[in-house]
Amino acid sequence: MPDERKKSKKPFVVLAVVLLLCAGVAAWLVLKSRHANLAPIAALRLDFIDQTNRVATLSDRGSHDPDGTVQSWRVAWGDGKEESLSAPPQKAAHTYASEGEYKISLWCVDNLGATSSPPAMTNITFDFLKRQKALELAQAEAKREADRLKEEQASKEAERLEQERQQKEHAAREAQKAREQQELEAKQKAEAELARQKAKEAAETPKPSPPTPLAAALDDNPSSRKVIYTPDECTLGEFQITKEKTEGRGNDGNFLVILATRCVNFPDTPIPTANWQIDGKDVHLQAGRIRASLSPGRHEVTALLTPKAGSQPTELRADVTVRAIGDCVVIPRK
Repeated sequence: MPDERKKSKKPFVVLAVVLLLCAGVAAWLVLKSRHANLAPIAALRLDFIDQTNRVATLSDRGSHDPDGTVQSWRVAWGDGKEESLSAPPQKAAHTYASEGEYKISLWCVDNLGATSSPPAMTNITFDFLKRQKALELAQAEAKREADRLKEEQASKEAERLEQERQQKEHAAREAQKAREQQELEAKQKAEAELARQKAKEAAETPKPSPPTPLAAALDDNPSSRKVIYTPDECTLGEFQITKEKTEGRGNDGNFLVILATRCVNFPDTPIPTANWQIDGKDVHLQAGRIRASLSPGRHEVTALLTPKAGSQPTELRADVTVRAIGDCVVIPRK
């Protein structure tokens, strides 16, 4: 008996559930019918304007429907032409036939057929002057870039030429050094050959008989017991300016030459002088020998000599020629 009662109650439970579902659906339909469909909201974005070719490009900026979905879009370009789209516009472009001002409008329609109001709008203007200015700016920018490239190429060319010049100068200096070295070696070789020839000639030349002295032999230097004779071609008491040696080049580039006054008859005996002059300038030295700093070239040297106390001063003159390689030649002058 209890099982039969349970079976008899089951159809009533199912019927109750069905009735509740129907009541819920009816209530939802009643509530929905009481609220009107909301229109969608359109939004557009102006992405780019090409003034030169009169092209406008736009896209959807987030059009939406508050209580549904957007199904389609419509664009009015402002020049009498429209375009319907089934998807949100992405980079939609339009070319205009002439200059002027245009108003672009975008509408969207939701799933219940409602259209956005008002539409999303934007104004554009195609102006010849603006286009011309844009063209001029582009041309100016292109010229600046061309000038920059030209200056860069000119700078590189100048650097290349400077490097070539430095290389040529370096090669010329090296060649000059090589020539100078060759000349020095040739000179040294010639001097060695000349010295060899002189030595050979001196060895082959018979020695002359000793000269007849003009006076009795005198001890020039008692410590060395050396006797000096007066040559036939010289007069007793004849004096000259002579070069002892060249010591080399100083810091100023000049050569250091030691000059002395010597008696031709007694060359080992230095003679004191009252004063020296070089190229007409007093050097304020009272000595029988001096060290002079002379530049390469010819110089006039004068020594004022007083052989004996109470005698008249004698002026000795000589041309001193210093060569670039450092050798020095002294030629007495009357």
